Amino acid sequence: MTENGKRKDGPGGGGDSRSKKKKTGNAGKWKTSHQQAKVLAQDAHLQPGDTGVWVTCARHQEAKAAREIGVLFSEYAEKLYDIKSVHGAKPDPDGEDDGAGDDIEAAIKREVAALTAKPATTSDGTSPEESNRMTPLKMNVDCLLYVKTQPPVDPVAFVRRICEDARRCGELSGLMRCRYVNRLTPISVMGKASENGLVEVAREVKSTAEGELASDGDDNRDAAEADSKVPGFEETEPEKKPFTFAIRPTIRNHSNLKRDVVINTVAGLINDDRHKVNLTSPDKVILIDIYQVSAESVCGMSVVDGDWDELKRYNLTELYSQGRNAPTTEG
Repeated sequence: MTENGKRKDGPGGGGDSRSKKKKTGNAGKWKTSHQQAKVLAQDAHLQPGDTGVWVTCARHQEAKAAREIGVLFSEYAEKLYDIKSVHGAKPDPDGEDDGAGDDIEAAIKREVAALTAKPATTSDGTSPEESNRMTPLKMNVDCLLYVKTQPPVDPVAFVRRICEDARRCGELSGLMRCRYVNRLTPISVMGKASENGLVEVAREVKSTAEGELASDGDDNRDAAEADSKVPGFEETEPEKKPFTFAIRPTIRNHSNLKRDVVINTVAGLINDDRHKVNLTSPDKVILIDIYQVSAESVCGMSVVDGDWDELKRYNLTELYSQGRNAPTTEG
């Protein structure tokens, strides 16, 4: 009887050791795409004041979409704002690599020094490189990622440029840059998903839209977007122009704020003698995204141009398809 009892405990003696090892994770083993996606959620902390981009993707493809969007955003950050990529190895500042043994040894020393060196930090405790790193974060909502941005990156102008190039992919390279990424939604103002938070964010959104129209003309719109300041900042107060607008809310995993309440609240703050609602051909589209992503719900807003629908609501998959199928003109 005692032998049978001992055999039930297993050859290791204690049955708890195996279960503990399973709880610790993969410890040196390769990870599946689903497991890699879970790792992305470790630092997914959003708070009022954040700016960035919501990214939707194909179901169960969050890890692959995160890799795609990380590469794409790094490329455009360098192209538009001269922000160097920090995802790969840095080039050798001393010159070319001639492949000699001394160079390999020196490269190893430089790597060790870089890993052991204490980086400078910014006011929020992050290094300058980390503050510019646009790392996709996995949310606790299926098919959803978030990429935080820092100045000088303007999420609205940044996403618009990517979508314009995606629509012209037939003229440029004819290749899809992202297979698993769907829609990009810029967020220039982030707040709490409460009635007070919604009002605060809506007021800032209104000033953003008025400021853009006051200083932005049709002839120099692209240049103004490239040189735009931090969203929400108004440089000129007096010459605010009237505009028409439409409100497009997206609400997931949240039940406190209903769709009608969100629309009526924001419209009530913006709609006046100058600014009118136009659902068919608005000058501006106000995007509102409300998600339950952690213990709290967040409410993000942005003001985009009225051709948002024409740009397939910033859906890269549809824009790539449109670009590939567009007729080409030959001289």
